Amino acid sequence: MDIDVTITACRRPEILAQTLHSFMSKMLIGHTCYVSINIDPVGDADAYEVIKACEVVFPSRMVHRTPKTPNFSDAFKWAWQSRGGSEFVLHLEDDWELLKDVDVMHMAYILRNNPKLALLRLPQFKADGDKMKNWNKFFPWNGEYFECPEELKMSVGFCGHPSLIKKEFVDNTVNFIDTTRNPEKQFHRGPIEIMEEVAKWDYGVYGTPEESAYIRDIGRKWMIENKWKKKGSKAHFMEWEKN
Repeated sequence: MDIDVTITACRRPEILAQTLHSFMSKMLIGHTCYVSINIDPVGDADAYEVIKACEVVFPSRMVHRTPKTPNFSDAFKWAWQSRGGSEFVLHLEDDWELLKDVDVMHMAYILRNNPKLALLRLPQFKADGDKMKNWNKFFPWNGEYFECPEELKMSVGFCGHPSLIKKEFVDNTVNFIDTTRNPEKQFHRGPIEIMEEVAKWDYGVYGTPEESAYIRDIGRKWMIENKWKKKGSKAHFMEWEKN
């Protein structure tokens, strides 16, 4: 299966390498991936080291950008606009490690079997019986996936966690992303064109009842050790700054 992999990254090649190796070995092996990666100038490594870390895992079909000024929303939008046009998009930030094997063909089957389902994201938490925690909300198990309740989809239906997303959803939202605002927040309270599109779809979390977490955040330790932090409100993050 062809998969577009969109990545927002910083200049921390060791973190990116850990993320990409985990996803390649546990989810993407045997599939053809087209990668678009934006590398913001945050961190002390050279951007070339980040590109090389990506090329080791994805030796072909890769495009990259190294802007002079970091901007999370612009990075997000560029990565989505520069993808290859495959049926599905795997959206990644550079600091999520995949902890267990994932049958991406099964994820694709669920998405195809549910025409209104925009995406399936990988869970950061262990399932609480037949419910999956998403921040302080819970999605119930519907027999195939953990389904975002109708009343929650405009607030927590979409997020930037690693997700397999239908190309139609990306196509219909990407050009309306405002690069002066946090991109994830625009899927909750953003341009009317994005909100109208969000309202059309359903959203879910992959996994089964009682199952352990699939992903873990490996970027916070790096931020502390290298004295970087998200500038201003973390919920509305756009730029980095040194402590």
